[in-house]
Amino acid sequence: MGLRGHHRSTTATEQTASFLVVRFGKNYFALPSQGVRGVLTRKEAGREQTVTAVGVTYRDVNLADRLSTVLDLTHPDIRTVLYSNGLSHGAFRVEEVIGMIDVEKGQCKPLPPHFQQEERTWISGTLFFREHLALILNPEWVMGKLGEEMSVIAESARSKAGAGSTAHGGQC
Repeated sequence: MGLRGHHRSTTATEQTASFLVVRFGKNYFALPSQGVRGVLTRKEAGREQTVTAVGVTYRDVNLADRLSTVLDLTHPDIRTVLYSNGLSHGAFRVEEVIGMIDVEKGQCKPLPPHFQQEERTWISGTLFFREHLALILNPEWVMGKLGEEMSVIAESARSKAGAGSTAHGGQC
């Protein structure tokens, strides 16, 4: 359940955000790393609808379908990412895991203002990784129905704390 590499592009004094960068076709996506519980090879994940690792069952999340893209099942680097929001656990397949990265929070940008519809709930921002634009996915959206409980709890906690939500076009 290891990752290929951890890329650091920050200085020690800057506030950073950590992401797992994955790829579908030519598109790059970044997932907040705090939810990543592991990355499995095709053989380790098996062919079942659920994956059990370290005593935790992760239900299948069809992220390719949620992103309206096609997963190339013949790709040799397919991996299954185990992701959890604390209450629910999901497993989704990606064509390639690029690796974990740390970026300065200033490198994360919100969606441009012309994005005004539901895509603001899917994508919490953007960042550049190498020479590619990576869309930062909202973990509650990635988890779909599995994450609805967590979304309600998180929104309640943000309201009590008086903080604004980053789930609707915020940054890192």
